[in-house]
Amino acid sequence: MFRSIRDVTAAVVLLSLGIILLFSSIDKSQGWTFAGFVYSAFKPIDQTVTFFQQKAGEIFRSYFWLVGVGEENRLLTEEVRRLRTEIVTLKEKDLENKRLKKILTLKSKLDYPTLVAQIIGEDASGLFRTVLINKGTTDGVFPDMAVTVPEGIVGKIVRSSGTMAQVAMITDPSMSVDCRVERTRDRGLLTGSYSYSCVLQYLNKEVKLQKGDLVVTSGLDGIFPKGMVAGTIDSIRSSEHGLFVEATVTPGAKISELEEVVVILGTQGGFSMEPGQERNR
Repeated sequence: MFRSIRDVTAAVVLLSLGIILLFSSIDKSQGWTFAGFVYSAFKPIDQTVTFFQQKAGEIFRSYFWLVGVGEENRLLTEEVRRLRTEIVTLKEKDLENKRLKKILTLKSKLDYPTLVAQIIGEDASGLFRTVLINKGTTDGVFPDMAVTVPEGIVGKIVRSSGTMAQVAMITDPSMSVDCRVERTRDRGLLTGSYSYSCVLQYLNKEVKLQKGDLVVTSGLDGIFPKGMVAGTIDSIRSSEHGLFVEATVTPGAKISELEEVVVILGTQGGFSMEPGQERNR
């Protein structure tokens, strides 16, 4: 056994000496040729390792870049959402201010005490054209008081409680308003229909009406003051029995878009207060 170990050791030493002698016997030019051969042999492996190292670095950097971009996009999306909400809020406030400015202008022109109210509900069944406002008897609002906006009359109070009141629109079939055609002074009764329009009935057959004629309140029904805009004539036809002429009227007030209204205050059953008796409300 010891002999075998000595033999192997001797063989390794001899092989090492042989390699040393071999390299020492190669001249400089042959040495460079051999080194070049070794470099050429291992170059593809080195290039492959380098390539994968570069790609790994790029992927690593791209990952963190994408994480950063994703977080930045999230923050930007939240900021855009916040700014859009602010824009919508500002637009709503601007529209509300414009509406209230027009209503305050109307209040200043009326010769009767008035009250601004907000619409807080409407008839859910769709059978009637009625809405609820946030003012009631505690605010001096009672049945048969006129309701209007700058563009034209809206309707009248039909019921009221402490803090709310119900308004029948002029487009409600149960509503009727004594009116005149402003240009011709012809008088008729404006009634509601099941659409968002009205019908001016019981006009004399000899009337000379035109499309676009303005219809105003006559002041003879004890509800609406004289000369308030009701709407404009859209079409003219003979009545069902041919005894009168009637006209379809488009209301001046955009009934379906109302948010605030003006209640003309007075004694129950009409506007019997003397003009000029304004009350601060």
